[in-house]
Amino acid sequence: MKKEILTIFNHDRNIFNSKYIYPVVSRRSMGLSLGINLNTNNACNWQCIYCQVSDLTRGKPEKIDLKLLKSELDKWLEEIINGSFLNECASHKVDFKDIAFSGNGEPTATAEFEAIVKIVLEKIDKFQLSKTIKLRLITNGSYLNKKNIQHGLELMKSVDHEVWFKIDHVNPKEAKKINRINLSIASLKKNLINSFSISPTIVQTCLLKINRELPSNNFVNEYIKFLEPYASNLRAIHLYSMVRPSQQKTDLQIEALDKSELQIIADKINVLKTKIECY
Repeated sequence: MKKEILTIFNHDRNIFNSKYIYPVVSRRSMGLSLGINLNTNNACNWQCIYCQVSDLTRGKPEKIDLKLLKSELDKWLEEIINGSFLNECASHKVDFKDIAFSGNGEPTATAEFEAIVKIVLEKIDKFQLSKTIKLRLITNGSYLNKKNIQHGLELMKSVDHEVWFKIDHVNPKEAKKINRINLSIASLKKNLINSFSISPTIVQTCLLKINRELPSNNFVNEYIKFLEPYASNLRAIHLYSMVRPSQQKTDLQIEALDKSELQIIADKINVLKTKIECY
């Protein structure tokens, strides 16, 4: 297998010759994350203005080739666990941290999600990884009311796992601008409850400068008010900003926040008394 030097600045799913499985060095996972891309047609039900996926379209994933996904996962885990990939994939020593349902769209939109969880758990058992890595679902949460997704999350309970649940804004007008969705607060609440009722859940929030303006005090106050009833149920809150350029067309000027700007917002929402990490 051809080796590449991976960095946090390049999460290209096509560096290696795999359709579904891709490795990245992740700043939030703090090491090597083995991604599972279930949206190989670049289709998502959201279209966030900061998304780095080229040619993103609105829609659902194409049908998953479970046999191929299983074969690719087996090949990658063999290379990581028993091969030399960990020593050669980055310019510095990295550890294998997680297998993550992520990729070029919303992973829970696929009808085969439950079956794919079973495949991943089988491989975690085969390579004896249950005590060394996490299984993560990175999601916008919009399908967590579906029974097949809830069944998949129930299966994930057999290993150390987390849900990273995206909430970029709780104001529908602002969510329309940032995520390009018609946000239902009632649905957001139900899906967040569905998440932490089954799985350890981290809320992940991408913060941007939009037209050179930092997130407002009004954003912070609305965010605190929304999360306050659920704060004790959350494992943490991740505040982060862009580290790679957006590939989406927008009339808005968007820029990343630096670490100090993220920390100022973290200090404000610290009243939630929940662990807050900035990236």
